[in-house]
Amino acid sequence: MSDCGNVQKVFVPSDNATTEQKPAISGLEITEIAAEKIRHFCKSDKKNPDDYCLYVKVVTDGCSGKSYSMDLAKIADYPDDKIFKLNGATVIVDKTSYIFLIGSTLDYVETLLMSGFQLNNPNIKKSCSCGSSFAV
Repeated sequence: MSDCGNVQKVFVPSDNATTEQKPAISGLEITEIAAEKIRHFCKSDKKNPDDYCLYVKVVTDGCSGKSYSMDLAKIADYPDDKIFKLNGATVIVDKTSYIFLIGSTLDYVETLLMSGFQLNNPNIKKSCSCGSSFAV
């Protein structure tokens, strides 16, 4: 069994140009349920969804080398990163992480065992057995 460390899943948009939903190949696609959950989590933390976003970054971590870091963040704090919007929800991807996420889809998944944001990333070449880290 491998040690994946303290791995968090993250969604990362980049660049200060706001992109309304476009085909995934040109950036990051956001599903309706993910947009709804971003707005929900902002409101439940008493943060205005017009001012806050889901910030995604690829970090060096885990047994396969990279993992996602995601958190609610103030949009104004990341003017140089990639910004994606869908129905009042904003996702910002760290500009250095964007290259790893091109063509990905951000979704929100609920199962009996877990719930959370999930990135479906076509750039992943391998991942660890626990699914928390990846390599491109």
